[in-house]
Amino acid sequence: MKNIFFLVACMLLSAATIHAIEVPDVVETAFAKQFPTAKKVKWEKETSELFEAEFLLDGKELSAVYKADGTWQETETEIQVAELPQAVLAQLKKTHPEAKIKEAAKIQRADNSVVYEAEIKVGRKETDLLFDANGNEVK
Repeated sequence: MKNIFFLVACMLLSAATIHAIEVPDVVETAFAKQFPTAKKVKWEKETSELFEAEFLLDGKELSAVYKADGTWQETETEIQVAELPQAVLAQLKKTHPEAKIKEAAKIQRADNSVVYEAEIKVGRKETDLLFDANGNEVK
């Protein structure tokens, strides 16, 4: 019985190792400096040059994107739908009256701009839309 348990444990560890990504040290260092109290950090490789850390900070869910050279690109913070600017909510109601807003986020970008993301659902289709604080849709 001990051998079976040991074999299963080894298989689980091997599977975890296969899916691990290698994050450049400079990226991990930049992240640790910017978010020293982050908890439950999980890394994903978005492209060959972009790495995203998903984590918890002060009870909120965040993600931060960095270039492979450690340059911060953006931070996305999950917010309540009611925290979206009124102009964003009004625009969504006007352009997508049948949509249900599933999730919302505030995104700070490296160029000091802030955009808001609304994940909407119409029927079975889910779409992420981005807006500036004035309710203008952005890319």
